Amino acid sequence: MIVLSPTTTQRQKLDGYRHKSSVLQFVTDGSGKLIVGKEVLNDPNFAAIHDELKQLKQVTYTPIPNEP
Repeated sequence: MIVLSPTTTQRQKLDGYRHKSSVLQFVTDGSGKLIVGKEVLNDPNFAAIHDELKQLKQVTYTPIPNEP
């Protein structure tokens, strides 16, 4: 699965962006990369930042391994 991953600068600018009840929040995948789903590119609640979101790097999601 392809997801979006920010640089440090992009993360600082975008993480926590709010519009109505929607919040953009990056999470860590199994390889330690910060990511967000590509769905945000089509979410009207993030229309004001779509140009910035389109500039995020597309990476392959790494699942978090099951912890014992």
